[in-house]
Amino acid sequence: MSPLGTTFSSSSNPYIGQEASKDAKFCPLAAVKRFPYKLFHHVDSEKMSKAFFADGKFRMRGWTIYYIHTLLDTSNKPLILVPATEVQALFDDIKKDLRILVYFPSPEKDPGFLLSFTEEGIPLPRYLGRLDQEHGLDDMEAQLPPFIPEMPADGLDDRSFAAFKKKMEDAVQATKQKSKFQKDRKKKERIGLKQGWCEEMKRAQCYLGIRPRMAPGMKDPVCDPSISPRELECALRKYNLSQCIELPDVNLSEPVPFDFYKDVVFISVDVEAYEKMNRPITEIGISSLDTHDLLGLSPGEMGKAWMKKIRSRHFRIKETAHLHNSEYVVGCADRFEPEFGQSEWVSFKEAPQIIASCFRPPYSGPVDDGKPGEDGSASKRQLILVGHDINMDISYLRKLGYDVSNLSNLLEALDTANLYRAWKHEQNPSKLGSILVDLELTGWNLHNAGNDAAYTLQALIGIAISARKSEAARLKNTQPRIADRAEALEHEARERAKEEADEWAAADQEGGDGGGPRHLKRFGWPTPEQAAIPATNMKYLQKDSKASAPNLSGTRPREAAPAAIPVSKQEEENEAKKKPFMGTFSQSISDKLAMLEMEDGEKGGVKLPGRFAAP
Repeated sequence: MSPLGTTFSSSSNPYIGQEASKDAKFCPLAAVKRFPYKLFHHVDSEKMSKAFFADGKFRMRGWTIYYIHTLLDTSNKPLILVPATEVQALFDDIKKDLRILVYFPSPEKDPGFLLSFTEEGIPLPRYLGRLDQEHGLDDMEAQLPPFIPEMPADGLDDRSFAAFKKKMEDAVQATKQKSKFQKDRKKKERIGLKQGWCEEMKRAQCYLGIRPRMAPGMKDPVCDPSISPRELECALRKYNLSQCIELPDVNLSEPVPFDFYKDVVFISVDVEAYEKMNRPITEIGISSLDTHDLLGLSPGEMGKAWMKKIRSRHFRIKETAHLHNSEYVVGCADRFEPEFGQSEWVSFKEAPQIIASCFRPPYSGPVDDGKPGEDGSASKRQLILVGHDINMDISYLRKLGYDVSNLSNLLEALDTANLYRAWKHEQNPSKLGSILVDLELTGWNLHNAGNDAAYTLQALIGIAISARKSEAARLKNTQPRIADRAEALEHEARERAKEEADEWAAADQEGGDGGGPRHLKRFGWPTPEQAAIPATNMKYLQKDSKASAPNLSGTRPREAAPAAIPVSKQEEENEAKKKPFMGTFSQSISDKLAMLEMEDGEKGGVKLPGRFAAP
């Protein structure tokens, strides 16, 4: 006998309402119709759809239709089933014609796809008819006998009825777009992502000395029977502090109470590119904040005293000086704020060396500020790369010829977009300008690379301090905040808000210090799509890139740029034809660039970044 059972034990000409054989197995019809799109990757699902499902092909195969009343409170509509033997025949044809291996999903992943009815006393599927070109499902459902809710449950004990109900719930779930297994997996992925953001926040606070590192090896005093009740309270307070569960309030008018973890130097980067024609790079902004400059210095309100220690540089590319964004963002390359410094002109050829110098002492500061330079007289400092949507800036630096992940003293990269989401418990990223407004910081002339790099470091300080101050209050007020948000929403939205809060509760665990740095993983060579986006575009290059560039004073009026190679009328017309597609070009690049993956690894007690891997 087939492992999928036989449909009928005797009659070969069944009648409507006839019970199926007890050993027969069935599949929900809707689940079978959806399985290639639900369980397979796009390429394979498209092949199966064209060959066996689309354009009426699924119905043309002919299916024997059964029904069973689910006895669920949610609906009186019967569940439509097909024999598993016919589904197996479909799988065999797919394997034969398309060479794609298709199996019944495992009960763990999709328990409602393959159903058996061998339990004693439970209802059995009943015959309804044949689904083919001549007979539609609606016609057959019209012939269903009337359903009397009380009758199918007669004779079922509580245990059998509960098992049958669970089987029907699984079957109904299998007919839906996403299975419970898929939802659980997605939820687990979302929690993992949010947990990574929260850990990133805690490490940033450790680097800034406003959160201590966890003391290893300390045991919970509650588990120590030798501690007297009088000593327990003191021991618990000490233990909670060592595990970062209970932390003292941050007094911004005094120096921070904890050590600056790793004595790092923060270096933020922002790269601006022209909005058209393969996005040639026009500006580079690099700012630094040395924690040695913060020793003994009170942060001040919102960390503004620390923000004064930020040092910034703004580089404009000579060959693209005449390119100004105006269509999708308002460019202001000539408006580097005077409080941050003066803009500098560099060529594409000089750019990698200039960028590299900003990752060495004096880190974006003037060379004559008394700090040792490249002569090796200073020990190598640990660096933290900072950015807002840092992945794109890293890829632009690579196109300029500088790969920051090759630095052996680079601990990790912090993204202020992630830090803000961890602080506000929001899923979607926010723009840098919106974050500055929320922090009550003024940001002038955004989308200037030099200004954005400086404001990104300001945002890092402001977010870390604000999140640290509001940590205790947020943990106390989580449930009321959820209730207030859910009150104005419909049922589905309320459920999603609660699920979101549960995920954040699972992600943002009590205590902890964020763990070790998540250094940049080694990168392979660029993909063909990435390689096709050059850092420069020869159409826009200057006639003489070595010509002397104007010395910018950082003032707001736009200065005249060197003359560019003229563009022909035909080229302008070609450019105009492409305009409708330019609006999504930036996003398409962002989608193609691989997201930075973070990994842990120790070497000599210090976690080091990966290297640029050759293919």
